[in-house]
Amino acid sequence: MRDPPDYHEQAVHARRSTALDATVQVQVLILLRRLQRELGMGMIFVTHDLGVAAEIADTVAVMYAGRIVESGPVARVLKTPAHPYTAGLLASTVHGQPRERDIDAIPGSPPDLRRLPPGCSFAPRCPRRIADCRRSVPDPRFPETGHMAACLLVTGAIGRLS
Repeated sequence: MRDPPDYHEQAVHARRSTALDATVQVQVLILLRRLQRELGMGMIFVTHDLGVAAEIADTVAVMYAGRIVESGPVARVLKTPAHPYTAGLLASTVHGQPRERDIDAIPGSPPDLRRLPPGCSFAPRCPRRIADCRRSVPDPRFPETGHMAACLLVTGAIGRLS
């Protein structure tokens, strides 16, 4: 017989919170935060909703085409995004935007994950791309300690994620 999982270590949450009524969504997020605090557990929360990430996460990882393109403390990543995809996601939300302003859309379509383009997967859609972006997958760069962006245009120390 298998031992039960150790819920004090971590929980993975991948339920759709966006389908919930706003009041219920807030209650679920408050409950998850309380459980995290009371049980001293880490939590991996998978979401497409940056507002939810801002409320529940301490650290955020932004993925594009199956690769982490930016990660770091949630406030830093969401306030000063280093990767063009993260910046595009933030510009395409209604949160913090004036009512009269149109929402920016990221041009193009996501790549076919079975045939990723060479280099940076976001390069075909990136408004800041340079020729080198299409040559190789960029190494992680660290504009600040604890903040990583996989983009050739980011200045900072270059390293490998372990």
